[in-house]
Amino acid sequence: MFKKIASVLLTVLLFSCGKDDDVISSIHVNLDVASVLSLVNDHRRAGATCGSERYSSASVIQWDDALAQAALFHSNDMQSNDYFSHTGRNGSNFSERVKDARFEGSPLGENIASGYPSEEAVVTAWIESPGHCANIMNGSATHIGVARSGRGSLWTMVLGRKSD
Repeated sequence: MFKKIASVLLTVLLFSCGKDDDVISSIHVNLDVASVLSLVNDHRRAGATCGSERYSSASVIQWDDALAQAALFHSNDMQSNDYFSHTGRNGSNFSERVKDARFEGSPLGENIASGYPSEEAVVTAWIESPGHCANIMNGSATHIGVARSGRGSLWTMVLGRKSD
């Protein structure tokens, strides 16, 4: 009887999870991926003023696990080694970290932030910062990865363009 119940529960669980296409990320990035993607894409669709520069709408951006891996590495490295910089403790820049994560495309930009309590707060801060906003609105970007450090205070966003 127990095996039959377990089998039914497993079947229900498997079929209720949806298709593989519904999975946004296979790595744990310590944040709500769907929320970040929605917030960023809302700004891209609407267009934005970044400082004194107006950006028209840009196509929606997709999630990429390799970019998220590069972001997670950098957020955790900054947390573990008590620093805040686009330059890694080992001297790396975001392009090198993206290459190390095996992203199949071109790295285009990186945003970092410290101390924000939520996805909405950090995306709002990036949109209010001209340089970070320009990265988000970069029409050449097709993919994004974002991560939050293990203790949740350091954020990294990496943008790239997938190879055709």
